[in-house]
Amino acid sequence: MEDGNAKKQKVMVVEDDNFLGDLLLDHMTKNGVDAVLYRDAETALDAIKKEVPSLLLTDLLLPGMDGYELLAKLRELSILPPLPVIVLSNLSQTEKIQEGIALGVKDFLGKSNFDLDDITKKVQDALAQYASSAPSVPPQP
Repeated sequence: MEDGNAKKQKVMVVEDDNFLGDLLLDHMTKNGVDAVLYRDAETALDAIKKEVPSLLLTDLLLPGMDGYELLAKLRELSILPPLPVIVLSNLSQTEKIQEGIALGVKDFLGKSNFDLDDITKKVQDALAQYASSAPSVPPQP
């Protein structure tokens, strides 16, 4: 029986490629992941300010505000950390990966060799890890 007070975990996907974004959303949903898709970082940031998801899966190369700017703004707002972030991107330069890690990214996945099952499994594992380590009572200001 599900606890009526338990917060349902939601994944936010930020991906501007229509085909890949729809594919990710469809595959995760079919595998029991409650996910929502945003096509740009500005809209995603506005949504996060209203309701912080359980996990963020984002591209870095986005129109307008890029993924690094999104992560920096989330850090300024003290949302990142603790919000777990997985990056799905074609960027593979070491300095870019280090920049993401410095901003709080938990994992990097390459678009060039992605597998939908692997991505969904990483998301599910990250959600389980976050749920088991998250405080049961939110910190008080």
